[in-house]
Amino acid sequence: MNGPAMAFDLLKKSEAAQKELALEALRANVMLADAKLRILYMNGSLRDLLKEAEADLKRELPQFSVDKLIGSNIDIFHKNPSHQRQLLASLQKPHSATIRVGQRVFDLLVAPLRSGSTVVGFVVEWADAKERLQNIDFAAQIAAIGRSQAIIEFTPEGQILSANPNFLKTMGYELSEIVGKHHSMFVDEAARSSRDYADFWDRLRSGQHQVSEYRRIAKGGREVWAQGSYNPILDAKGKVVKVVKFMTDVTPRVHAVAEVGNSLSDIADGRLDRRITIAFPPEIDSIRTNFNRAAESLQEVVERVQDTSKTIQTGLAEINVASSDLSQRTEQQAASLEETVAALSELMRAVNVTATDAGRAQETAGTAQKNAERGGAIVSEAVAAMGQIEHSSTEIGKIIGVIDEIAFQTNLLALNAGVEAARAGEAGRGFAVVAQEVRALAQRSAEAAKEIKNLISASSAQVANGVELVTASGRSLDEIVACVGDMARVVTEIARSAREQATSLREVSTAADQMDKVTQQNAAMVEETTAAARTLQAETDQLAQLMQRFQTGRVAAGGGRAARPAARAAPVTQMRTTGRGGAAPRAAAETWDEF
Repeated sequence: MNGPAMAFDLLKKSEAAQKELALEALRANVMLADAKLRILYMNGSLRDLLKEAEADLKRELPQFSVDKLIGSNIDIFHKNPSHQRQLLASLQKPHSATIRVGQRVFDLLVAPLRSGSTVVGFVVEWADAKERLQNIDFAAQIAAIGRSQAIIEFTPEGQILSANPNFLKTMGYELSEIVGKHHSMFVDEAARSSRDYADFWDRLRSGQHQVSEYRRIAKGGREVWAQGSYNPILDAKGKVVKVVKFMTDVTPRVHAVAEVGNSLSDIADGRLDRRITIAFPPEIDSIRTNFNRAAESLQEVVERVQDTSKTIQTGLAEINVASSDLSQRTEQQAASLEETVAALSELMRAVNVTATDAGRAQETAGTAQKNAERGGAIVSEAVAAMGQIEHSSTEIGKIIGVIDEIAFQTNLLALNAGVEAARAGEAGRGFAVVAQEVRALAQRSAEAAKEIKNLISASSAQVANGVELVTASGRSLDEIVACVGDMARVVTEIARSAREQATSLREVSTAADQMDKVTQQNAAMVEETTAAARTLQAETDQLAQLMQRFQTGRVAAGGGRAARPAARAAPVTQMRTTGRGGAAPRAAAETWDEF
């Protein structure tokens, strides 16, 4: 290469280096691409911007990497590369577009690079559109606020800079009448010279915003109540450069609240006929309507309470009398019931003693029945023994008869022996003596047999009488046993009845004792009720006195509003009871597609 060509080449390289240095020095975010849409260059500002946004971009483009952009085709950014290529191929002048990637918004300015009539590349200037869009949004918000609120601007010292039509209409001034004047023209003399007013502006100059409801003076001395905020506006260095007030005229509402407060004060003082007659702003007029309805309802209730309190006083007087009578009767009933309980206790003790005695009598009757039955058995055995004795006496009588016959025969034999001995003479003398002795013995035997027979006859007669007596005794004992059995059954029934009576009397005594306790409690309750009735009557009297302080507008008999008839008090009756947003329109389609 010759010297001039080499010098020219070095000059071109020097110019390129200088241009690159210039691009790097720019605050603008610049990207260069060749005619084939390959990314050739990004300056440091763009690299920093994309690095900062890389995490958000990767959510849409997972393969995106700032470090790999140089040499990559610009098609990687496009959802529809053919559309973008057609757009760039026909691009004749710089083209602006706004693209959105997730939460990121970028402004792009694409310009073709030409060498003669040939496009040799493209330069793309990137810009973060966040601040621009925020400024547009803020401007739209300020405009919306200006349409709905009154706005005025001041210097930090309080001189008026500007005001919107809403403020001028609210205060009744023209703009030329207030510009350059101090804010103090809107406050009264007392507030203007107060320390609070001076502190108010000191706080604003120190950057503190003030929000409250303020009393202001409009043109002609008219009172205006403004709900608003004073907002210090700071420059880039944090210095207060002006103060902007946003306010809403709430004078009708404040006057309405004041009217409600005065009306409530009158109501508190007892003027229940107070009504609000002035009109309220439409948005709060329901408060006036509801207040009037509430006052009317309260007036009606108080009138009814006044009437009812009189009726209650009358009824309570009757209740006091009835309660006193009931208390006396209850005390008398309690005393009588106490005496009844005592008598029942004595009766229950007597019945218990009777039941105990009946039990013992039952045991004695049982024992007597057993003894009578045993005596009857013994008599039966005695009758049988007497029968046997009678039978034995009969047999003995038969044996005595035999003995008597033997004695008679012996006597005959002895007589015959004597006769024969006399015939024998001297030889038969001894035999005659024996015969005489035998005869004497036979005679005595016959006499003895006769006496025994007489005794046995007498004994038989006595045994027969004894048998009859024992038989009669047996019959009497049978009757006695039967009577003792009947008496035992009667005594058993008496004992059972006595036990049942004792049980019943015990239950009656328990019930009476319970009744006595309940009656005592009722008596105490009646006393408490009587005391409560007296207390209630006193409280009702106080209530009636309190009700008199309310002025309901009702005129006494003779004219005006008629008093509502009081409910007639029911007579006190003594009785016994048993007891019991629309979505925003979609933006026009961009010629530059999103990522």
